[in-house]
Amino acid sequence: MSHRYNLKNLKKVMGKPEYILWEAQRILFNLRYEGGIDVMEQDWDNLLLLDACRYDYFEERCEFEGDLQSVISRGGRSWEFMEGNFVGKTFHDTIYVTANPHTGKLADDVFHAVEPLYLEEWDDKNETVLPETVVEEALAAHQRFPDKRLIVHFMQPHRPYLGPTGEELRAKYDVRGFNRHVANEERSHDSRESFSKMVERGKIPAEKAQKAYSETLDIVLEHVAELLDGIDGKTVISSDHGELLGERMNFLTNPKFGHSHDAIRNRTLYEVPWLEIEGDRRHITEDEPVDTESGSDENLEDRLRALGYK
Repeated sequence: MSHRYNLKNLKKVMGKPEYILWEAQRILFNLRYEGGIDVMEQDWDNLLLLDACRYDYFEERCEFEGDLQSVISRGGRSWEFMEGNFVGKTFHDTIYVTANPHTGKLADDVFHAVEPLYLEEWDDKNETVLPETVVEEALAAHQRFPDKRLIVHFMQPHRPYLGPTGEELRAKYDVRGFNRHVANEERSHDSRESFSKMVERGKIPAEKAQKAYSETLDIVLEHVAELLDGIDGKTVISSDHGELLGERMNFLTNPKFGHSHDAIRNRTLYEVPWLEIEGDRRHITEDEPVDTESGSDENLEDRLRALGYK
């Protein structure tokens, strides 16, 4: 787990009382949860990642049979997760089918093959890759590479939210995709507030945002069930990181929403589900990587911005 903390963060800590409390929480968290789980060292044939999926919401809503436990991720954000598990390593026995644009920043030779769905399978209306598309492409990749481990990275329940409450909020608050603007308003290209800021300041009820998140999780779990029916092997369902959904970090701090704030390090952001589902194991082999399209820098920036990362 990365412990980097730059000068910019230090200035924030000195400038606001709540940042001092966050810094104390960060230090205590690092002392208690040193490291985090190395997902690539675990025993699985298929690793299904639900982006920004909290353990508590997953435990309440998931009905798959298997051995469920909570683990601490190596990231509180997607790229931190990838840095902690993938960067500087090679996994030529693994195929990565991914809706997350951060994957485009990985070196070309990390995996045997990468299927970057955020390039060709992007849904402009919803500003994300839909879960049914991920399932379709994951099944196709499994057929092409039956002797490889398979990572399938869904973008949900990460915003933009799917389902009726997500559509209601989208229409009412004019935040197309929910992630058009970043929480750091100094870098925003628009004067309107971000979805996260509106939740944190009470303009959008936190209960509504939580309901939209839950509905999105239910939707992606339905598609995960379809994927499980089409793949063999031992499967793990997990996440890259958690999500703040309007909670107060302590009684002195303001509510926080999302996961983009690099000064916050706590269990809510790093605790993720780890559900092991047994299956008939398959024979895994290692081969040289095949060419993968990563996309232009501009394309990646657009995708990341749409998802609230920029």
